[in-house]
Amino acid sequence: MTIQQLFDIQHAILQAPMVGAGSTDLVAAVSNAGGLGATGAAPMKPEGLRAHIREIREKTDQPFNVNLFSPASEMYDQSVKLGTKAKALLEDYHRELGLAELPEPRALFGPAEAQLDVLIDEKVPVISFHFGVEADHVHKIHAAGLKVISSATTIDEALTLEALGVDAVIAQGAEAGGHRGTFLGDYRQALIGTLALVPQIVDAVKIPVIAAGGIMDARGIVACRSLGAAAVQMGTAFLGCPETRIPPLWLSELRRSTPSRTTVTSAMSGKPARGLRNRYISEMESLDEPLLPYSLQYSMSVPLRKKALEIGNADFPTMWSGQGIQLLREMPAGELVSQWVAESGQLSTELAGIAI
Repeated sequence: MTIQQLFDIQHAILQAPMVGAGSTDLVAAVSNAGGLGATGAAPMKPEGLRAHIREIREKTDQPFNVNLFSPASEMYDQSVKLGTKAKALLEDYHRELGLAELPEPRALFGPAEAQLDVLIDEKVPVISFHFGVEADHVHKIHAAGLKVISSATTIDEALTLEALGVDAVIAQGAEAGGHRGTFLGDYRQALIGTLALVPQIVDAVKIPVIAAGGIMDARGIVACRSLGAAAVQMGTAFLGCPETRIPPLWLSELRRSTPSRTTVTSAMSGKPARGLRNRYISEMESLDEPLLPYSLQYSMSVPLRKKALEIGNADFPTMWSGQGIQLLREMPAGELVSQWVAESGQLSTELAGIAI
């Protein structure tokens, strides 16, 4: 079965569910163009999530994906405290921007159980998970007649997800922007490039594999399909679309950055994620002391990041981005999907005539 048949879509192009960067307009634009639009719902409260889903449905009657974070990602060691140097640095930042005292650490995401109940009640066609997935969630989703997919950064993770019964696995290469989906072992051992990861996962599992990480245009799409991927998932490639509506400062920094500026860091959220290096990341990493667990670490910088975006200060915001940054195209999402489809067809024809 093809991905198009599995998800009832026209094109094997999935939009990555980017928390903090997406919009209902982006989801609808991608789905209306024949791809699979997606929304990152991890920070949403259940009733807000329900309203969000219904807003998407006002803009498209096509399938779409809603992404949650695995409940396991919400578990952390409550005895871990913010280091004295990290706290002092955050206090310095607050004084620099004229902010009040530091906020108390708090969990920013979930509860996944209540969120999932909303998705099932609303009959969301495709439900995806990051940081792994629970077996009972897979059963619950399938019992409702819906599809479930999840991310893997290693072959072992892909095999684990297949054994849990997911309908397809997303092979997330090291080039991908945002949080690493790693849920088994040390993430540093799972920083495997898309070109190496995809064919090995394709050979290891019997379910469809969706390639993700560094895919920005037809060249990446065709390359991944030739590696055996049933589809591609693209995130950074959509950051230049007007429907994405990322803050102007974030877009400005993307325009002037190179792949070497992106870095995988836990300094922002407490979990490893790829984004644009800035002063906050560099100085937090230099402290060489434990930071708070995910997402408590993230919560400590909420006022700081918000204020920095308001005043156009790139030292402190979170600006997730993959390594394909210089291939960004700024155009409406629907047109972008249509271009990729046309260019991929043309490129496939051209490659058929190449002698090796």
